[in-house]
Amino acid sequence: MASLAPAGDFAGGNDFQWCFSQVKGAIDEDVAEADIISTVEFNYSGELLATGDKGGRVVIFQHEQESKNRPHLRGEYNVYSTFQSHEPEFDYLKSLEIEEKINKIRWLPQQNAAHFLLSTNGKNKSMALGNHRQKF
Repeated sequence: MASLAPAGDFAGGNDFQWCFSQVKGAIDEDVAEADIISTVEFNYSGELLATGDKGGRVVIFQHEQESKNRPHLRGEYNVYSTFQSHEPEFDYLKSLEIEEKINKIRWLPQQNAAHFLLSTNGKNKSMALGNHRQKF
């Protein structure tokens, strides 16, 4: 996974130049089809970032705060939680294979210290809290 960050001054208007700021995994590795990210969603505060891939996995990243001891951590996200949200299925009534690819992720408004998110593969929905998930 690679993340992008704006480079340069924000006060100059709408001209943004994006650059890589962080890479997860080896750059030279061949990427499997299931590992391709299909959706990305930040939570309301921007502290958490959830990604869904074509293999049905959700990876949640947490923003690392910059500290005096580690000033190089400007805006970096580290893996917070990973779970399998959807599995391939078969709809016998429609004779249709349902792929596990995550189409959309949505964070629910935070009511307490817990963070909930919904993910869907177009047919099924899944709700997650940390490492716990529930299918609907």
